[in-house]
Amino acid sequence: MAEVDYNTLVQASQLLFDHSQPFNDQKAVALDLVTSGMRSSNIQIITACTKIWVDLQNDQFFWTMTDQVILLCKQNQTKFLALKVLEEQIKSKWNLIREESRLGLKGFILKQLLHFGAKDQHDSIEESLLNQINMIIIQILKHEWKTTWVSFIPEICELSKTDQNLCENNLKLLRLLSQEIFDYSKNQLTTNQIVELKSNLHKEFQLIFELCFFLVQTFVEKQNIKVTLIKQTLETLYTYLSWIPFGFIFMTQLCEILIQLFDNNHFRNLSIRCLTEIVILKLDSDQQKMIIQQQKIGIIFEKILIKLRQVFPCDFGFLGERQRLRITSNTQLQYFDDFCAILTQFFTGILSQHLDWLENVSKTNPNVIQLVDYSLQYLIGFSQLPLEQNYKVCAEFWFDFTKRLLDQPSQLPKGNQIILNLYSNEMNPPSLQNNSYPRILVELRKIVVSKMAKPQEVLISIDETGQPIKEELQNTENNALYDLLKDLLINLAKLNWTSTKEIITQKLDKQVNQHYSILKRINNGVLAIY
Repeated sequence: MAEVDYNTLVQASQLLFDHSQPFNDQKAVALDLVTSGMRSSNIQIITACTKIWVDLQNDQFFWTMTDQVILLCKQNQTKFLALKVLEEQIKSKWNLIREESRLGLKGFILKQLLHFGAKDQHDSIEESLLNQINMIIIQILKHEWKTTWVSFIPEICELSKTDQNLCENNLKLLRLLSQEIFDYSKNQLTTNQIVELKSNLHKEFQLIFELCFFLVQTFVEKQNIKVTLIKQTLETLYTYLSWIPFGFIFMTQLCEILIQLFDNNHFRNLSIRCLTEIVILKLDSDQQKMIIQQQKIGIIFEKILIKLRQVFPCDFGFLGERQRLRITSNTQLQYFDDFCAILTQFFTGILSQHLDWLENVSKTNPNVIQLVDYSLQYLIGFSQLPLEQNYKVCAEFWFDFTKRLLDQPSQLPKGNQIILNLYSNEMNPPSLQNNSYPRILVELRKIVVSKMAKPQEVLISIDETGQPIKEELQNTENNALYDLLKDLLINLAKLNWTSTKEIITQKLDKQVNQHYSILKRINNGVLAIY
């Protein structure tokens, strides 16, 4: 690329801000020149070009000529910047321009959506352009959904049936719509506007659901749909699952289809994410609906555990497998880490939300004892992994789990003996409290002791007068983890002091063995006592 001349840049700037002329080929060349200058090796040129783009963003006319910029400019980077300017201006100035201009810009943007959305492959800049076009449509929709564009969702769903590539982008657009309304609009729209948009989305959701359900059902039955399209469908469903009406989830075969998709490596993580959103939903207040909801959750819990045990048995060495993948394959390692993190969310979610119900069912259905025990074993395995964020999720669950046991003294035998009823009889039927929890808590104590975080560190230094001073080193995340693990270990000690003492003592005794005497391990044992 030839270096941009400063004098030429000045002339280009004068031309671009000459509003007596329409945006033509000459201005398009000038604007491409400015964009090229932003990649110059000369800092003065970069600064000047950046200033021109900032001034164009603030210009009252430039954004209304975006369609001409897209048509006439050659550089995709120029087109992207122009679209970015348009998005920002639509937020505050859309209603200030004439209706004719609004219709023209909207029509042009829709044409670009069809042009880029129908492509099978995109390079990085085309992908950025398409994403920007999606965001512009969302901004226009915020202004016109209740007035001139009430047919948006029916149109976009109908259009999705004509082409798989278009459908994939349209689902992305629908996902962005939900995120914008429910997550990102608090500082951009009034409360009334947000309520109206949410109301619209609720009314039209059946069309969105029917499209998503048709796609996943067709894939399960015929598998003649692109993998990337199904991934986008699951991403879109995931965004909507936290608020969609009861019947769409629990009165259809959606849960069963998501369970089937778990068998496909391409969709395993996404299907679990969707199922996690389903199982953590609050139980419906209507008794009949609650029973249906619990039945579905029970099916999800059982089926996923059956399928998961075929992939990774409960006693699978997760830590050893991760160490192996760390040496052999970074890609597989990342997938493994993501899979374990998603499963952690699934099991902590379902147990946190429904453990009381599962315990009640287990009194009459011994199979549930095994299911809960399996899920706790998996969480023990995930707790051993060196994944900091995942360990925090596990630790928070284990704290709530142990606190719940302490708050319900009848739930678990306490004192200085641990009771493991491995052999049950009529007088002593199997139960989670006697057969599962004590054994799980022993393993948990070992993990917490071996992975104890450091307390707040203190640095002692000498000031200019020769006096020692204490300075506390701030590490908010580590301090929070330490406090959490400390409280967890206290709970574990209260539940069974003898077991906790034995584990800590055994760990310290191992320091006699030189092969075990690693400083970090010694520190962890001391910190557990501290």
